Amino acid sequence: MEADTAWRYVRFERETRYYELRLQQDLFGWVVVKAWGRKSTRLGQMRTTPCSSYSEAASMWDAGIRRRHRKGYVMSEAE
Repeated sequence: MEADTAWRYVRFERETRYYELRLQQDLFGWVVVKAWGRKSTRLGQMRTTPCSSYSEAASMWDAGIRRRHRKGYVMSEAE
């Protein structure tokens, strides 16, 4: 798998909350973008974490998915 085509996106939901996780490339390298908030509003927060390599970003992505499952979130369809 080429690193240039390995962008990923997943959305998790709970009763009233959502959490989105993206692995993407920007001008400086790979980043993991996390967005979260309430489903009924447009308000929410977002955090971008730069990574030094694709493998570091992928391991951070996997850790984020495990964390959401532990907290009771369920994977939903992308909007």
